[in-house]
Amino acid sequence: MLARYRMSERKRQYRSFLKFGLVFICAALYAMGGSEAFGGMKWLRRYLSPAVACLGMFAFSKNWRSLPQMVLMMASLSMGYGGVDSLWAKVGRRGMFGLANGVSSSGFNLWRKKWLLAGFQVVLLVAAYIVLGVFNPLPDARTEEFVLGVLVYFIPIMSV
Repeated sequence: MLARYRMSERKRQYRSFLKFGLVFICAALYAMGGSEAFGGMKWLRRYLSPAVACLGMFAFSKNWRSLPQMVLMMASLSMGYGGVDSLWAKVGRRGMFGLANGVSSSGFNLWRKKWLLAGFQVVLLVAAYIVLGVFNPLPDARTEEFVLGVLVYFIPIMSV
């Protein structure tokens, strides 16, 4: 714990750049896993992106508690949320998907009792999955999925 406070400001900034790079990689895997252009390889989104994120969080934090979050994220990212026509059914399924992903991606912050960050992550993902997933104000689905990937991974990775 003391080593964290002895770290120079320059080193902290470099670590932040590396963490943001990790967020970018995980968001790209998330987006590619939802695209038919990549052969419909859903395992990129469901398994590889959470594994990369949680192993990266472990590398930055040296805290084993970031690893069980990987299993929770893999489970929540494997939930279905499509295949319905009714607006309210879409809102409900996307809301549940956002809630599950918000809670699973907040595991490490919940463990560390960072209630505000964890709560913000849950609310952010529920809102984002509903607004972006149901109404999609962005130019296309590829942009939507990349933005959702960034939102899933940004707070958990940057907070370690």
